Amino acid sequence: MNISPEVSTIIGAIIGAVAAIIVSVIQSKAQHQKFLNDLADQNKLVVYRLEQLEEKVNRHNNFDSRLVALEEQVKTLFRVGKSI
Repeated sequence: MNISPEVSTIIGAIIGAVAAIIVSVIQSKAQHQKFLNDLADQNKLVVYRLEQLEEKVNRHNNFDSRLVALEEQVKTLFRVGKSI
């Protein structure tokens, strides 16, 4: 079977286009996976930093409650001191 040069050229172009599409799809999938991995890493960092911030807030809240208790004790000491 003889194939004309025009048909041969068209078939070659189609094969080249299909190969280019396949490479493009593979590359796109790889880039998408890398994006998802980077996003997961960023999410882990955000979660870690949020946990650290929550710990700081908890320490601050504990300090605030201890300060209120300390103020009450000072007031009591002043009352006791004035009555002596």
